[in-house]
Amino acid sequence: MAVVRLNFLSKELGMSTNVTMILPSFDQNSDLGKPLAEVYDPARKYPVLWLLHGGSGDDADYLNWTNVARYAVEYDCAVICPCDYNAGYNDYPRGAKYYKYITEELWNFCMENFPLSPKREDNFIGGLSMGSGGAMKIAVDKCEQYSQALIMSGGIGPKNRLGGGHSAFRQKVIAAGWPMPKQPADVGRMDIEAKLREDVATGRPVPRFIMACGEADNIAWEAHVNGVAIMEELGVDFVDFHLPEYRHEWDFWEICMRKTFSEWLPLTKKPLSPVSSAWSDPVPGKK
Repeated sequence: MAVVRLNFLSKELGMSTNVTMILPSFDQNSDLGKPLAEVYDPARKYPVLWLLHGGSGDDADYLNWTNVARYAVEYDCAVICPCDYNAGYNDYPRGAKYYKYITEELWNFCMENFPLSPKREDNFIGGLSMGSGGAMKIAVDKCEQYSQALIMSGGIGPKNRLGGGHSAFRQKVIAAGWPMPKQPADVGRMDIEAKLREDVATGRPVPRFIMACGEADNIAWEAHVNGVAIMEELGVDFVDFHLPEYRHEWDFWEICMRKTFSEWLPLTKKPLSPVSSAWSDPVPGKK
């Protein structure tokens, strides 16, 4: 695998920013014995999973806490993880434009400089916790850009309930002394439910949603259930994945990462090379 730790000056953010990128490269399990021209085909354009981190995290979270790099290599899929700096993936009227940075500037920068496919069917947006909110916004607003949306530990919060779920969690974190400042009142907030309903009503190509949440997640479970109910009502294509006992935690998100590559996204695992297959042959005389 090739892990690229990228830092560049962003016009939309007004500062240098970090990006962690995983690009498929030589893999001893599947590429051993192949000529280099086949391993590094200049005409190949990789599908891309754009992964958004959660609150208090950064672009390196998925690389540090899951096996996403191994999965990316095994399934020939690039992974791009931007950094949001607790901004909620929003555009600030008097400051950095995080939403525009991710959906426009970073997209154009990466497509221009790396072997990535710009096709809708090859681009997937995803995130966990705060990142799931960013992924939901992008999925319903940029329908023509992404074909699948991976929503981990998030969804669509009920409009008639205040003070529960993530809001209550946020207040507890602030009370405990963790710096989690409230976003300015002039930051625009998309009504995701209304936007999704508008997309369906106007016939836009809504992505397939992969809704995943632990049943013991008292931060996101309510939004997950509500989001699934709305999608079912609208006839949106979605997957509802949930497991008992799992909370807002990396053990659950690692399971999601494995299933994302092996089951949920339209990807194919690379076959073992003849040499690698021989390593797995039974020892003579043993079953």
